[in-house]
Amino acid sequence: MKEIRHYLFFLVFTPLLMACCSDSDSNGPSDHPDTTSFFDDFDSFNSLVWNKETRDAGWTNNELQAYDPRHVSIGKDGDKTVLKLTAERRNGRILSGRVNTASTRTFHYGRIEAGIKLPKTNGGLWPAFWLLGDNGESWPACGEIDILEMGAQSGMTSGTSEQEVNMAIHFGASPSDHQSLNQKSVFAKSLQDGQYHIYALDRTPDSLTFSIDGEIVHTLSMSPSDKYFPYFDHPFYMVLNLAVGGDFTGIMSIDGITALQEGQKAVMYIDYIKITPANTK
Repeated sequence: MKEIRHYLFFLVFTPLLMACCSDSDSNGPSDHPDTTSFFDDFDSFNSLVWNKETRDAGWTNNELQAYDPRHVSIGKDGDKTVLKLTAERRNGRILSGRVNTASTRTFHYGRIEAGIKLPKTNGGLWPAFWLLGDNGESWPACGEIDILEMGAQSGMTSGTSEQEVNMAIHFGASPSDHQSLNQKSVFAKSLQDGQYHIYALDRTPDSLTFSIDGEIVHTLSMSPSDKYFPYFDHPFYMVLNLAVGGDFTGIMSIDGITALQEGQKAVMYIDYIKITPANTK
């Protein structure tokens, strides 16, 4: 999920709508986020860390939902207390939830992981867990790392919506210079099976390693010799959202959304997010 989703193989450029930079890389009282572990199990909503977004429908990626803070909540899922991002179709509109840690919490080297339970995406839902660069630049010069995306048009076409997951990086000096490296993987089992799965990124000074439930899915070189390295040599902040429709799904009209009928809701549940810093010894 990015501020303007441009897949090289089928999407068309649209104007940039949001800068990626934040004002700080601290988490509350800590001035050294990359040497301090971070853990949030969402027993409550920490507004010192998480920002609830308000956005109009269509503000980016041709998405059909509007983002509304009331669709971000803490609630119960069985015996878990979790963060809930709820998409709701009501009175001909779709509202959903999106949060970020801009100006509050960043990640650079080490491991970041989240325990997430996804809704059934086939028919227009687009959940994502991703990072935007905190380097004072606008997209895509800030860099973007997508740890988890599901709901792609290709998965719907092939009948693998519950198994097809996308990971990517996005970069470039300007929107017209945007480039991306995408990794699409199709799992043998459903990732939308009503269970929580662990989506993780391990970052070292020379690589990015993506994994799901402990299984390495993709490793990408990230060394100074790589042309895209300058766009990723800085901290990144977190973004979680549940989009509906738009470029990634290939569904541009609310009439085409079958995953969410009038009066229905769909929820993306986040059990926890954890950052383990790199070994600094």
